[in-house]
Amino acid sequence: MPSKSEVLDAILGILRPRRGDVFLDLGCGDARIAAAVAKRFSVYSICVELKDRLLEKAKRRVSEEGVGHLVEVVQSDLYEYPLKGVNIIYMYLLTSANYALRERLEKELDPGTVIISLDFPIPGWQPVCVLQLPCSWQRYLYIYVKGYSDTKAGDPLKLLGGRIDEDLLAGCRGGYTSFP
Repeated sequence: MPSKSEVLDAILGILRPRRGDVFLDLGCGDARIAAAVAKRFSVYSICVELKDRLLEKAKRRVSEEGVGHLVEVVQSDLYEYPLKGVNIIYMYLLTSANYALRERLEKELDPGTVIISLDFPIPGWQPVCVLQLPCSWQRYLYIYVKGYSDTKAGDPLKLLGGRIDEDLLAGCRGGYTSFP
C-alpha cells in the first residue's frame, strides 16, 4: 500500500537530515518517500524492495524525479539488507514485521539513528513521539531514536543531533501530537 501524500508531507516537514546522512526505506514500494527525501534534502537514499513489479516502479520514479544520482534502488529482502551506516529509516510494515526486525535494529544501528514507522509500532520500543496525521487512514508516524527508544535511557534530543524538528519533539516527548 503506498504512503499517502499527507504522510510524505509530514515526513518532509519533520526531518532535518544532516550532510552525509543516509536515508533507508525498507519495503520502498514505488520509492515515493525516498525520492522525495533525496530531492528535498539532497541526501543519499536507499530503497529496498523485494518484488520485481514494485522494483521497476521505484526505478522509474527515481528516474522521473531526477534523483538517480542520490537514490539507489536495491532488490533485497528487508530482513537481510544491512542496516549499518544508516542514519534515518522509514518503514511501513506490519507490527509483526517490525517485531521481527527489532533485534537487528538493536544490534546494527548506531545510537541516534531515527526510525519512522507508519501506523505500526515497534513492539517493546518507546517512541520519542507519535505524530497523528490528518487523514482517514495511515494515521500515525511512530518516531523512534536508537539508544533511547530501545533502552528507555539517555536524552533523545542529544542522540538525534537535530535530525528531527526539535520544536515538534519538545511538544510531544513520548506522547501523541497532531501534525499541522
